[in-house]
Parts: sequence; structure tokens; C-alpha cells
Amino acid sequence: MIYVLQVQTGKELDVSAALRREDIRADVPRERLLIRKNGLWSKMIKLLFPGYVFTDVDYSAEMFHKIKPVPGVIRFLGEPTPLPEHEADMIRWLSNGGEIIETSLIRTDIDGNVIGYEGFLTGNEDKIKRINLRQKKVSVEVKFGGKTHRANLGIEFPEDTKSE
Repeated sequence: MIYVLQVQTGKELDVSAALRREDIRADVPRERLLIRKNGLWSKMIKLLFPGYVFTDVDYSAEMFHKIKPVPGVIRFLGEPTPLPEHEADMIRWLSNGGEIIETSLIRTDIDGNVIGYEGFLTGNEDKIKRINLRQKKVSVEVKFGGKTHRANLGIEFPEDTKSE
């Protein structure tokens, strides 16, 4: 079952590492994002959900007392309440097996209509809620903690496709 931990912003990776040392599976979904600065595109690593760590545990009082004292952990979301299975599946997908999500290639036709993806988004087109070709990102939504959270994933264009 996937549980959501609210953690101090900036401590997500430290909390995740501390939990893993205790043999607790903890994920912090991250991506390598294209950003535009001073007219140039460059890549940086960004957390998809700052302030949250996702744990895949069988919850018990013992597990609570193992996780709660980890420096940076604020609280479990809910009572703690596990995510419903469809939301947990989305988090598992975005956690990418603990690997950083790489930008996906996007192919467009001459009119700028999306005709295909290569990479992380392949086969998951139904999860995309919004596409912004100019900013080179797509948005997916995930619900947890009673709120809808939007994650923006980076996209790139093949060299032979006009990007702007």
C-alpha cells in the first residue's frame, strides 16, 4: 500500500534515503526537465511533488514508530490512509522505479498536432491532461491528500521537427 508522507521541503531526498536505510521503500518522483533561461534550453532535475515522499509499506504501529522519528518527516497524510489503488498506480508510474524521468520525444505533424511520443510517455498518452508545445511540457494529474496535484513532464522534439 502506498502512503504519503508530508516532509520538510528540501528534505525529500534525505528522508527517502533515511527510510531506505531502514529497509522501507520510499520514492521521490523526479524528472530531468528542460528549462529556458536567457533564451537557451538546459536540463535540470526537479521534484514532481515538493514536500512529499511516497512509501510502499504494510502499515502498522511498529512501522509508524519507525517512520515518524526520521528527521524531516512532518506527518502521514490521512489517518494515515493508503492511496486508492488507481492513485497508487499513478504514483508508481511517476516514481519510475526510483529512476529520474527523462524527457520524452514528441512528434508533431506540419500543423503542430501531436502524432506520437517516444520514451517515458509512450503508451501513457491517456494520462496527459494538457500539452504545452511552446514550453515543452505536458501535464498529468494525481490526487492525494484530498487535492489534485499537477506534475509537468518535459518533452523534446526530434532534431528534424520544428519546435517553435
